[in-house]
Amino acid sequence: MKDLKYCIWFCPDGYHPWNYFTSGFPAHLSLKTNLNYSTALNLFTKIKKQEIEVEFDNLMCDEDKNVHTMFYTLKPPKNKPDWWPKNPHISFYYKYNEKILPNEVHQLYYNLKHKKGVLKNIYLMKCSGHHKKWQIILKK
Repeated sequence: MKDLKYCIWFCPDGYHPWNYFTSGFPAHLSLKTNLNYSTALNLFTKIKKQEIEVEFDNLMCDEDKNVHTMFYTLKPPKNKPDWWPKNPHISFYYKYNEKILPNEVHQLYYNLKHKKGVLKNIYLMKCSGHHKKWQIILKK
C-alpha cells in the first residue's frame, strides 16, 4: 500500500450524493498529498474556506505501485483560487493489487447522475495504510 502521509482534501458536504459512490472515504479533490504533519497543518490553516462549483469531465482509471484508482477529471472552474492543483480530479474508488473491473467503471458512470457539485469543506487527512482506515484529523 502506498503511504500518502498527511493530505489536504477539498470535499463536498458529507451528505452529497457523490459520497454514496466511494468505498469508505469522502469524495474529494486532493490539494496536496505526502506532507508531514507540521507542513499539512500550516497549509490547512492558510487555506480559506470557500465554495467552488466543479463539473466532471472524464471518468478515468489509473494505477501506481499496485494502487488502482478511479476518478473524474474536472473542467476548469470559474474563479479558481491560486492553490488549485494541476490535473484536478475527484477520487471515488481505490483498490490494492487488483485492477478496477469494467463493471465497476460502468456502475459509477451510469449511476452517478450528479455531474456538478460544490466543494466547500477542507479536510486535513491522515492517509496511511488501507483507505478504509484513513482519518479526518481536522475539518473546516
